Amino acid sequence: MSRIRYDWSKLCPDLLVSILEGLGTNDFHRARTVCSDWYSVSRTCMRPLYPWLILFSKHSTLFLDPGKDEIHEIEHPGVDFLSSYVMASCSNWLLIADSRQDLYLLNVFTRERIDLPSMDSALLGHSRFQRKEEWKHFINLTPSNISACLWMNERTGEYVVAWSFKKHYLFSYKRGDDSWCDIQGTSCESMAYKNKKLYVYTSDGYIKILDISGDSPHEILEGNPYLCSRFCFVSQPVWRRRVAITNSGEVLIALSLKGLKEEKGLFYIFKMNVRNGKWERVDSLGGEMLIFGHGLTIRAPVKVIDGEGIKSDSVCFMGDDLWPGQDYFNTNRRTKCGVFDLAKSSITWPKTLDDSFLKSSWFVPGHA
Repeated sequence: MSRIRYDWSKLCPDLLVSILEGLGTNDFHRARTVCSDWYSVSRTCMRPLYPWLILFSKHSTLFLDPGKDEIHEIEHPGVDFLSSYVMASCSNWLLIADSRQDLYLLNVFTRERIDLPSMDSALLGHSRFQRKEEWKHFINLTPSNISACLWMNERTGEYVVAWSFKKHYLFSYKRGDDSWCDIQGTSCESMAYKNKKLYVYTSDGYIKILDISGDSPHEILEGNPYLCSRFCFVSQPVWRRRVAITNSGEVLIALSLKGLKEEKGLFYIFKMNVRNGKWERVDSLGGEMLIFGHGLTIRAPVKVIDGEGIKSDSVCFMGDDLWPGQDYFNTNRRTKCGVFDLAKSSITWPKTLDDSFLKSSWFVPGHA
């Protein structure tokens, strides 16, 4: 008797939603990569968005799911996270630079790895590092030397990577390109990507928009409302400046300030008033949430997690995002993550973190 063969990709959508919503987070994110149909259905599942932490210690790599107060140990053969740096994230994917001068993408749930073009490419000749010595310096001091962003479409496998080094060198790469594209003439303080456009916050305080959908990036002049509106903030000394894009497409500038205590505000958010072209400070993200330096806000609704500070109108940050004060020259200082409440100007530190974790980073499963 012949067996009846079933095409699991053609399950009834309502049944598939019921199955997917009953899975744990790890299994859910593995299942949604089975095929394009499953991925499309998974996007209709009512799973609240909220950030997770990935924690690195000398002996293990862990996920912290603050929504369920659970810790999961993970294994990634051949990946030495302690000698690597997480440059950016998008959904379940990390952009990583390692000590062997390699850049690659890594899916934290499926372990899929995508190697990016070599750093030794002739395209990078004018900024080539002197092998191990300069690259090690790059890894250790990345937060002050580099800005990066990543976008990934998990249904089609399309992705875009952009990064800059020391504000003077800007590169982009998307799936299908032969090599890195050297974007000249743009000094980059920070960047964000949305809808085939790269938003660059320049060193002199302007927002430049680049269309990178074609063979080579080109600047968008018409239709850039920020083109002539320079951002200038002199009221307080600034530690870091980062650009971000809201779900509706508005550009934000986020500042991390030097030397201030929590009650005076450690992070300021600015939005341009389109009527007069001036940048104005706001104390709300319109119900969304921001991971400082990741370029995109987390769309509402954001799951509220009591005791962890995770909720709408807050900013998740890493230790390097805060002014270190007297520890500035201590390369072994801890880089704990926290959550800043914009309305209350207060920080909540994750309860489950301790000093055994040498590195940590935020990412948002399923958010792209």
